[in-house]
Amino acid sequence: MPSTPPGRPRSARPATALVTAVGAGLLVAAAPSTASAAPFKCDASAIRGSILGAPAIEPITANQGNAECADAKAGGAIAADLLSALPVQAGVLAAQTNVTPAGTANDKQAVLASGGIADLAVKALPTLPLTLPTAQIPAELTTLTVPLGSLTGLVPGLGGVVGNVGGGLGGLLGGGGGGGGSVTPSGDLVFDLKPAINALLPGGGLPNVDIVNIRAANAIAGADCKTGIAKPFGSSQVVGLKVLGQELPTNAALDQVLTLIDTSSVDLSTVDVTKIPLPAGLDAATAALLTPAVLSTILQPLVNALPPIAIPATLANVKITPSSQTLLPGDSGIIQQGPRLQVSILGQSIADVLIGEARVGTAGVDCTPPAHVAPTTATDLALQCTSRRLVLEDVLQQGSRVKLLGAADKKFAGQTVRAKLRATGKTVATSKVRSTGAFSMTAALPSKRIRNTDKARYQALIGSEKSKDLKLTRRMKVRSLTVKNGKVTIKGQVILPLANPRALIVLQRRVSCKTNETVKTFRPKSDGTFTVTADAPTGENAAVYRMKTRVRRTTRSKSTSQTFTLPRGVNLAR
Repeated sequence: MPSTPPGRPRSARPATALVTAVGAGLLVAAAPSTASAAPFKCDASAIRGSILGAPAIEPITANQGNAECADAKAGGAIAADLLSALPVQAGVLAAQTNVTPAGTANDKQAVLASGGIADLAVKALPTLPLTLPTAQIPAELTTLTVPLGSLTGLVPGLGGVVGNVGGGLGGLLGGGGGGGGSVTPSGDLVFDLKPAINALLPGGGLPNVDIVNIRAANAIAGADCKTGIAKPFGSSQVVGLKVLGQELPTNAALDQVLTLIDTSSVDLSTVDVTKIPLPAGLDAATAALLTPAVLSTILQPLVNALPPIAIPATLANVKITPSSQTLLPGDSGIIQQGPRLQVSILGQSIADVLIGEARVGTAGVDCTPPAHVAPTTATDLALQCTSRRLVLEDVLQQGSRVKLLGAADKKFAGQTVRAKLRATGKTVATSKVRSTGAFSMTAALPSKRIRNTDKARYQALIGSEKSKDLKLTRRMKVRSLTVKNGKVTIKGQVILPLANPRALIVLQRRVSCKTNETVKTFRPKSDGTFTVTADAPTGENAAVYRMKTRVRRTTRSKSTSQTFTLPRGVNLAR
């Protein structure tokens, strides 16, 4: 079998460079002249391989051939007829690539590629197009000679026939039918054993048994900028590896010769003597005397004494190469591969498949945050961690009105933004987007019937752009958020009943889309109202705050559950 995975060029270097050459075209492309312009690259494959020596196939891939990493998904449960003509069967073939969050600069991105299978079997089907060796019947065992005289005491009536001809052939030879045997001049009967022996030999097919089974196998590769440089990583997993039904370790190489047909000889005592034809040339009277029952009595002891016939072994070679990982030079990428299976029978390749491959390229990727991406306003921060260009930040009751606060991309400045109530699907308020992207509006309070239900939700819309919808009633609300003399003051209320004793309120500031820092902890008043003041962060033009605490569900309940305010942004420069 070839030493490289099927369908890939052979490396000019030793086996340690085996998979480096596999991905060279994709992962080690020349970096653009501007390093920051180079994107992450990725692709994945569920399985690649050659069956019965045919050209390699790769049926399920994700993002293959694309210039940069992108969200892609292929495969899943396999239709019954997809692999029906092959000695390889699988329940699931899947490949997937992801970029998180999509559309952001390199320094914010993480990329991931994965490919693999579930319930894979390499089968030794009886119908494989193989020519199996057949047993050779030794010349001395092709016939069995029985002196006619020795039969006269065993076969009633035969003695009279022999006696009438004086021990010669006489009436024995009448030109009657028979098999491939004969009657010798001395009166011996020569029986042809070949038809009966051939009936015992294997028919040229293989047992219908799974050579290799794998419950699941996959390969995963990824990269991100968490350490300030584009750092690739990868892993592989193999579960439930069996060869001819025997459980084997999944982390060790295997190169094993298996005997598919384990019969080493044929015991001729099992020959069906009824399949031994009568010698040719017997007359009808003699042939009638040699009935199947008589032949069994005569011949069975004789065939029992014959030596066995050797059967050449039918061998399969199974080679399993464990999962491998190759880091490309200079941390420019990674190739993570699952196990490789190579199966041959009698020297003929049956399957040579690589299960799961994931590749990520980092050549030329610059993880330095662009200088212009630092948010400068509360509006920028509101849009920072979402792909939406329209965000509804808060919805709260003020007297008999509902106040709605939000942020939109500055390209919508001057356009009308409207608020829709889920319960009715109607527009209940409108406003203009300010030059900063911020907007606010008020709407009539909904009826008491729905005010505290999930139907009292509001959504902001500008043309086809939509925000997430926010519920009016929550257990903790921010009433105001102001900045003065380097201090941020937040006023709000926790809706009764409070925890007993009153739980701490934790004030947090968002420092990244996935990280918050605790600024201060404090307790609300007995009526749930609170006012908290904290130092504004230095060197920042805007900040986003959120609070959390625990409350009782009802006045009779002793258990508590967690509740949060919505994130609220504030401009710090005053």
